[in-house]
Amino acid sequence: MTPAPPKRRLVVPALTTASLVVCGVGLPITSPAASASPASAHAAAPAPGESELRKRLDALNTEAEKLTERYNKSRVELGKAKQAELDAAKAADTLQAQAAPAREELGRLAAADYMTGGPDMMFAGGGATGLSASAYLAQSRAAAVNRLQAQIDGAVRAQQAAAARTAQVRRAAARSLSAREAAKAKVDEVTRQLDKLTTTTAKDPGTGLSATVKGSGRPAKMARKALSKIGSPYVWAAAGPSSFDCSGLVVWAYGKVGKPGLPHYTGDLFGQGRKVGKGELRSGDLVYFGGDLHHMGIYLSDGKYLHAPQTGDVVKISKLSDRSDYAGANRIE
Repeated sequence: MTPAPPKRRLVVPALTTASLVVCGVGLPITSPAASASPASAHAAAPAPGESELRKRLDALNTEAEKLTERYNKSRVELGKAKQAELDAAKAADTLQAQAAPAREELGRLAAADYMTGGPDMMFAGGGATGLSASAYLAQSRAAAVNRLQAQIDGAVRAQQAAAARTAQVRRAAARSLSAREAAKAKVDEVTRQLDKLTTTTAKDPGTGLSATVKGSGRPAKMARKALSKIGSPYVWAAAGPSSFDCSGLVVWAYGKVGKPGLPHYTGDLFGQGRKVGKGELRSGDLVYFGGDLHHMGIYLSDGKYLHAPQTGDVVKISKLSDRSDYAGANRIE
């Protein structure tokens, strides 16, 4: 008879916290959701919209202007402090120069006294002081030198104080500059966010050129309106809505973004707003050509502009580099 197999003892492993919960023991268990940080438990905060970014930009620009004026003040004060330091040094040098001859004369008298065995203290002919002429002269020279030395010491102290003031103002100017640069960096960051939020790219099917309009100000909005007219025919003296000449396109686009009534003439348009350098061009700036400003366009980006060129042509994107008669630019807010 085959013996029965030996009985095996069932060993139950130590219960984990998780298994206890499953079994209903009720011990607490930390779930992944519970262990996650509050920040990850909630969806990321929505990115600020254009209105909020513009409010931030206005506040930052105001702060940047204050810091800029504070920096300007510190520069003026630094200039004054430097001048005061120079004046104090000059005064000390002048007094040193004045004292030098008296010191030399005093030295000669002292040397003469030494050679003759000491100052002449004979009373005969010495006058009211009882001193001889040479002794009296030496005493007078010594008193003059002492007075000059006292003035020199005062001038040196003034020079040292002026130098300390210059160093203090220079440190203040450096702090003001640092604060101004930090504020400017914040302005630039919010501006980049606004640009990213309000970026439009368009392609001209006629020329094959693409351009981007960045920004949310009136000039950029005007440029976007004008881009919608790519391919519209050039007609002399026309200002939309279906045909345009060069200045008529600008007048029509500005009218669509809340600035109607601009003059339909390149010369008068050039007198509006403020002038901008070629290296400062932004989307929506107006660019002009010819010494007599006979043509104009709307700058877009990356050296490209939109314009209505001439009879037989259409509104299109072109390159500034194709023109040799660039005359200037302005920005009308």
